Amino acid sequence: MPPLNALIASAKQTAFDSNVELIGFIKGWLGVIESKYVDLLKTDLNPLIGGTILKSSRVKLEKITGGIDQALQNICKLGLDGIIVIGGEDTLSNCFNLPDIPQVLISKTIDNDVGTMNPSNEAIHLESIVNYFTLGFPTAAKKISSFVSLKEGLRTTAYSHERIIVVESMGMHAGWLALSSSMGNPDFIIIPEFPLDYDKFLHITRERYERQKNVIMVVAEGARFDNGSYISADEHEKDDFGHPRFQGSAETLSKKLKEDLRRYFDTRNVNVVNPSYLYRSGTPSALDLHWADKLGREAIKLLSNGLEKQVFLTINKKEKGREFSISPYALSNMKSIEEFHRFVDNRFYNPDDYSVTEEGKKYLAEIVEEISDDQYGLI
Repeated sequence: MPPLNALIASAKQTAFDSNVELIGFIKGWLGVIESKYVDLLKTDLNPLIGGTILKSSRVKLEKITGGIDQALQNICKLGLDGIIVIGGEDTLSNCFNLPDIPQVLISKTIDNDVGTMNPSNEAIHLESIVNYFTLGFPTAAKKISSFVSLKEGLRTTAYSHERIIVVESMGMHAGWLALSSSMGNPDFIIIPEFPLDYDKFLHITRERYERQKNVIMVVAEGARFDNGSYISADEHEKDDFGHPRFQGSAETLSKKLKEDLRRYFDTRNVNVVNPSYLYRSGTPSALDLHWADKLGREAIKLLSNGLEKQVFLTINKKEKGREFSISPYALSNMKSIEEFHRFVDNRFYNPDDYSVTEEGKKYLAEIVEEISDDQYGLI
């Protein structure tokens, strides 16, 4: 994940300046269980290198025999005043098993699905969104927008070679990353929250291609057909958090389109592209880098000042301008991380034409700049 090392480096510098000891557990919760860690004050860190020097794992404490007790014992044995937990929904869910340990939670996921919004039957107010974006999302949103655009990405090939290109986005249950591709102007976006009516989609894809002779579509890995089945997933092979193994929604959809559009035109140029881990690799964007630095500093300050509870550090939009601020959100407000899980709704996405709404564009414009294609006059 691009901004992780930046956050750790910021925490390290703040701890050093405050004369506070700071250790880092190797592979996250697995390191807590196995008591494997390093002294971060003696560790070299480059904040511009993506990923995490501490590595990561997918561990659910409840699924490991004695896992919760072992984690608690090791934390107490080390005499820690508290822990900083950085991760997505699954990683953060483990925090609820250790309610008596002071913890600072920081969301890190390109899925952008950790946070809350006002109910979907109400008008969206951007400043009311709790945790406006998760670390890593701005970088990934910028990448996917670039990948599909005419200025920098696949639209050049789609146009010049008259191709239909199906691009896969990460996003098992939430379609925020796929939606952010709208800033690069694809023709269609398919997300998990709105099941795909394939026959209807086949028809509008045919119409769009016959009109402009090129089509770019983005499909999230966890997208479903309207019969409830995933476009491509093995539901018999699930991880500890209950997620199936996704097997390539873009490839499956492209094969289906290639076959079904063959009666109308030559479909040899129906292609698939899956950037996969490129979305969460590389140098963090300026926005990610800036807020990773601020979050790392704030986490150390809270713990060194004697934090006695569990708090979530959220990034929130101020009422005026493109400015954000950090606010602590008490975990006592939630029973589980599921209560802090947000999805794309019809305020942001139009399922009738598989596109972003104007409100969705306004939301995304605070995070990533739109790549304008108007100057080229090709589409």
